[in-house]
Amino acid sequence: MFIATQSQQAKAAFRVVHLQLVFLLLIGGVTYMYWGPDEARFILKGGAIALIGNYVYTLFAFLPKPDADGTVMLGFIMMGWALKLVLTVIMFVLIFNLTDVHHPGAMMSGYKLTILMFWFAPILLTAKNGNHHG
Repeated sequence: MFIATQSQQAKAAFRVVHLQLVFLLLIGGVTYMYWGPDEARFILKGGAIALIGNYVYTLFAFLPKPDADGTVMLGFIMMGWALKLVLTVIMFVLIFNLTDVHHPGAMMSGYKLTILMFWFAPILLTAKNGNHHG
């Protein structure tokens, strides 16, 4: 309901985050099939850290109305970025302190691949018939 009332730019940003979720589940499933449940669990943990941070950032970046003052929009973007950074650090600290991290490489790979999808998703979502039309 919240996303349905947003601007086209906000809907596109949320599509990017949802594409990250689909990608994370895909790499988690592939990891589970090839390397087993332990590695897949840590891939999903790392990816979830990136996904939650990006979702919070997207929520804050598009919280003000599209016709709001530029300083208000910039303030919300900066607040979202700062909250994303703090949440990411807190989630990494909690995972490293509360669980036995047997596969830190898998967790960092899940995090990095999910972040990488954040950068490639706009290219993938705006491509038409294999050609990028901007």
